[in-house]
Amino acid sequence: FGLKRSEITFGDGYVMDVTARTVRHGTPDSPEVPLTKKEFDLLHYLLLHKSRVLTRLQLGEHLWGNVLEDDSDSNYIDVHIKNVRKKLAQFGSADFIETVRGIGYRAV
Repeated sequence: FGLKRSEITFGDGYVMDVTARTVRHGTPDSPEVPLTKKEFDLLHYLLLHKSRVLTRLQLGEHLWGNVLEDDSDSNYIDVHIKNVRKKLAQFGSADFIETVRGIGYRAV
């Protein structure tokens, strides 16, 4: 499979350390963004597929390993996205997570 990058830079100065499972804004000494396991996994998955629209179904399947037959009534992905945006906004901009209405989300 090859080696994976340990760090992913995104947004306006964020760095995700995949190995340490941390996200920081600015320098390595900056405080860590307090993401839950699911929030980290969601953000990581979006960043791995940057610029690609991911449906709520795809995100749910990746995070929970299950497929909802009709995800239109469920907002658990929307809630997790809202929480990630809120936590990131405390440290910098969270504008890089774009909502694609009626479809899902994309990291830009």
